Amino acid sequence: MTNDKRMNLTPQQQTAASAKASVAVIAGAGTGKTHMLAARYLHHITSHGLSPLQVVACTFTEKAAAELRHRIRQGMQTGSQFDGLQVRSELEAAFIGTIHGLAARICREHPAAAGVPPDFTVLDEIAPLGLGSTGKIWLVGQLDLALDSLPDEIYEKIPYSLLRQILAALLADPIAAEKALAVKVSADDMASKLRQQALEQLQREAGWRDAIETLGQFAGPVSDRREQARQDALNALQLLETDPPQALENLNSISLKGGSKKQWPDGGFQEISDAISTLKNISKKAVKYINLQPGAADEQMAQMLPVLRRAFELSRDLIAQAKRKARVLDFADLEVYARKALQNAEVREYYAQQWQAFLVDEFQDTNPVQGEILELLLDRETRDKNSAILTIVGDAKQSIYGFRRANVELFHQWQERIVAGGGEVVELATSFRTNTQLVQNVNSIFQPILGNLHQNLDANRSAPNAGPYIQAGAVSGDKGINAERCRQAEAQYIASQVKQWLSEPMLVHDKQGDEIRHIAPGDIAILSRTWDPLELYGEALASAGIPTVLASGGSLLDTREAKDALALLRFLADPADDIALVALLRSPFFALSDRILFQAVTKEDISWWQRIKASEIPELRHPVAVLGQLLAERHSEAPTRLLQIADRLTGYTAVIANMPGAARREADGRGFMDLLRQLQGGNYDIFTVVRQLEQLQAGEISVPRPPLEAKNAVALMTVHAAKGLEWPVVVVPDLARGSKNFSPPVYFDPNWGVGMQLSDEEGNDQKPVAYLWLENLRQSREAAEMRRVLYVALTRARDNILLTAAANKGGAFEGLLPGLLAAHIPIQPIPLTVDDLSPPCASLPEPPIPPSSPPLLGSVGSGLFELPVTALSEYDRCPKRFHYRFVEGHPGTGSGPAISQRVGTLVHFALERDVRSVEILSLFDLSLPREYVEEALSLCLRWDQLPIYQAYRQAKTERERHITLNIDGLQLVGVVDLLGPDFVLDFKTDADRSPHHHRFQLWAYAEATQRPQAHIAYLRHDYLYTFPADYFRDAGVEVKSLVKGILAGDYPPHSWPANCHTCPYAEICPECCSLGSEVQGEDLPF
Repeated sequence: MTNDKRMNLTPQQQTAASAKASVAVIAGAGTGKTHMLAARYLHHITSHGLSPLQVVACTFTEKAAAELRHRIRQGMQTGSQFDGLQVRSELEAAFIGTIHGLAARICREHPAAAGVPPDFTVLDEIAPLGLGSTGKIWLVGQLDLALDSLPDEIYEKIPYSLLRQILAALLADPIAAEKALAVKVSADDMASKLRQQALEQLQREAGWRDAIETLGQFAGPVSDRREQARQDALNALQLLETDPPQALENLNSISLKGGSKKQWPDGGFQEISDAISTLKNISKKAVKYINLQPGAADEQMAQMLPVLRRAFELSRDLIAQAKRKARVLDFADLEVYARKALQNAEVREYYAQQWQAFLVDEFQDTNPVQGEILELLLDRETRDKNSAILTIVGDAKQSIYGFRRANVELFHQWQERIVAGGGEVVELATSFRTNTQLVQNVNSIFQPILGNLHQNLDANRSAPNAGPYIQAGAVSGDKGINAERCRQAEAQYIASQVKQWLSEPMLVHDKQGDEIRHIAPGDIAILSRTWDPLELYGEALASAGIPTVLASGGSLLDTREAKDALALLRFLADPADDIALVALLRSPFFALSDRILFQAVTKEDISWWQRIKASEIPELRHPVAVLGQLLAERHSEAPTRLLQIADRLTGYTAVIANMPGAARREADGRGFMDLLRQLQGGNYDIFTVVRQLEQLQAGEISVPRPPLEAKNAVALMTVHAAKGLEWPVVVVPDLARGSKNFSPPVYFDPNWGVGMQLSDEEGNDQKPVAYLWLENLRQSREAAEMRRVLYVALTRARDNILLTAAANKGGAFEGLLPGLLAAHIPIQPIPLTVDDLSPPCASLPEPPIPPSSPPLLGSVGSGLFELPVTALSEYDRCPKRFHYRFVEGHPGTGSGPAISQRVGTLVHFALERDVRSVEILSLFDLSLPREYVEEALSLCLRWDQLPIYQAYRQAKTERERHITLNIDGLQLVGVVDLLGPDFVLDFKTDADRSPHHHRFQLWAYAEATQRPQAHIAYLRHDYLYTFPADYFRDAGVEVKSLVKGILAGDYPPHSWPANCHTCPYAEICPECCSLGSEVQGEDLPF
């Protein structure tokens, strides 16, 4: 028997590992299932007398298979019964792999029975296989060829575009599709079931029951209109049992107007109104189903189904023929053909002689076809009723791969089958991951959420800190607050919490060393359901000085770096592609502002490339030159080489290396280049490569991103990517985000048939009863899976959890509320204030294409999207002057200001780069007279030498920190001259000291970097100005007012002598006050 002392098994693990017959193991999160599986495998060898060659072990991933094999090797090394060389050699040859690996083996060993070429290759979605394109693109092409070969009469019933979408879905799961297309279910029966389900769901709603109870608690005088409304509601509820449609119609027609509160001295006037409103609101959700009757859409679909069945069979056979000719199979084919091979009695007999024991891990994620393969391998009749021993390990609470056709019901069915065959079910309930206090909290949360699936776990260690072990926070704001702002506030809250944990520092349990230690960034993971919000959290953490790593996951083609590179390639393939060009100009290749692009807008009906080539805007000269060179070389250079040239000419990689999440960005850039090399092969044709990239996008093919080593950084990933991993502290954010409303063209189910979404003559969506039934079924399954995703997310944590939401209702947050209430976990409000609404780094929006002649439906506004922070002071001084400079881009007149600006630029350059030589400094402005270069250098030396600046020179600082601040949609950008641990400092070379004029610039710097102090070093005056602590109290309100005026295009002149006499636009401004004008009281600037 298995040596439990050597393997250190718990009693539960020992029971499972040493079971005499088949066993189903329910393994809760962190309960050591891999450890138990290795012991079970060794038990088959030592106690059942089996060779490793007679044991099959299936895991969900190759990585898990490698880990299991490693654990078995370790077990063999410590046991004398494994000293023989043969058993260890057999282990290396034994099958330990994925279910697809097992299916591939069956197909290779029995190609004739499977109906596949003996030398087939597994078709990878991305890697090319000598077919002229990647695997997935080739498959898409084969579908198009099959569609072109279908008889014309098929398209008389089903439009091409609809048929293409439907067949793509059906062919991805051909066995289930074949069964679904053979099912015939009456639309009347389905409609009846939907009506009954809707009625039962309506009556189960807690709000519905509470409202009915309220109606029975109060009563008013019969003559009162509110009492009449109450009676009408009660009558409608009574009618619900016999005529639901009429009952709901009566309920929703009840008027709540009128009535007198005075007539209800014992209360109930408002309560009755609220109760009836609740009943009406809830009933509106059910009306669609309760009134459901089959109609024209059902008749149309009934006529289309035989045609669809024929189209499916023809397309399936044509594509299968093409695959046989190309000698390739995809992963779905492996399952289909392995199942086909095992339907042959001789093949089943072959494996019955060869394999005597099966271990299947992660059984909750098995799909129906995989279940059929296992059933055929275990066929009792073939085995002469000497059943093979089966061990399945899984956890229904962790079934989260419904999108991969996993069916959690299979796990329950196979448990029953094992028990019926004389086996047993064993639960592993001791968590080796989570501390006792956190386990208790998680148990309390999921007991009301998971219901019958719930399994209480216990732990084998205490908590390393005093808690709280689970915290929850939700953004609290007024209705109508922009959702993106709420997400920014949530991100800032997460960053502040993480910073607090690191600065305290929090204590965590080190699993490897089995000791208590201080937390580090690498001990924390932020796990969201989708990749969408992770970049925002990364930016918030980066602004707080916390390292992050966005792990591999999501699709490479969805990354900003891939989109930038693809925009360049699309433009080079087609210079008339305006969208690609504008995206390219706004990308880090050229980083042109929206102001410049807005200036380039003309009324001529020409392409953007023609437009910028003809433009005299100075900022466009460099992009035109670079793109012109690339266009000249596009026929002679490979696409990868064109990207390398573009990088050399623009410094793209240097730019992204200094952006938040630089390591992730650089990895994605390298990943795209690798993909490009695969696609281009020896072909330099940029048009072909771009077409293949667009086919990957159109086919929604997920291209894996290159993995990135986490090192000591906060990990950002999805819950699905985190499956099987763990961290001391886990943040589960974005809980209020709802699911995307998406209705695919087809649903199908082997038990319930096929439902298609159709359109009427006006193009309106029409959903037949079968579609509604299957849609309802899918939504129910997705809601259940959402609860399981939450369980997986929370059970990744070893010591502490933070739950956050950008709203106090919606999404998974509402489903989590009963559990939080049961566990007595309060929900802390995340305040939504002006200070919270300014993220330090805003992601670039998608590039707009300004129309040549936009329709004037109101005020045109400013057209500005991005400004330097100094523009706020300019607008405050004189909006008209601001308009000349930032909207019209007018350079102004006169030379005095230009000289002073050039001196100031040299000062900043010298201080940033520690240049203290006149000769070297003059090289950076060759036309500036030497006397001004010397002046600039003398100002730098004042910073170096004066005692007043000493404390800031010696502080630990960062120079030239780029910042971005978003105020009501206007992006403000700037560079902080000197960033200290608790201050920002700006160098000024102005002739006059005017801190009040610069207050907005310094406020923006302090706000974006979250520094409490702001200073100005006036180098000409040997003076350091420190803004008082309360100086910025009203600055945020002032800034919002300025931004409102800028965005509205409000540019009134401030014609004061102090402004006009030094204004570079005085000669061209008609509102300029004349020399000698007196300042009126109402014109005073302050």
